[in-house]
Amino acid sequence: MKKNYDLKSLKKKPGKVKIDPESVRIMISLKIDANNLADIKTEAERLGMPYQTLMNSILHRYVHGELIDKRDLKNLTA
Repeated sequence: MKKNYDLKSLKKKPGKVKIDPESVRIMISLKIDANNLADIKTEAERLGMPYQTLMNSILHRYVHGELIDKRDLKNLTA
């Protein structure tokens, strides 16, 4: 495997990828700490839902500003 690649020769494909976030789910690969995953699976089981659904919900709420860091909450109430 080369250490350096010449990316200047690559050509951009025309057009944009159009994704409707309301109707499409995209599979990704993600490395996550084993303890965090175990905790998420335990919580998902307690809630009676698949762990991937719980993770998607957590990400959705974070992106939309619905999750607040405990440290930020302390600053707001101090």
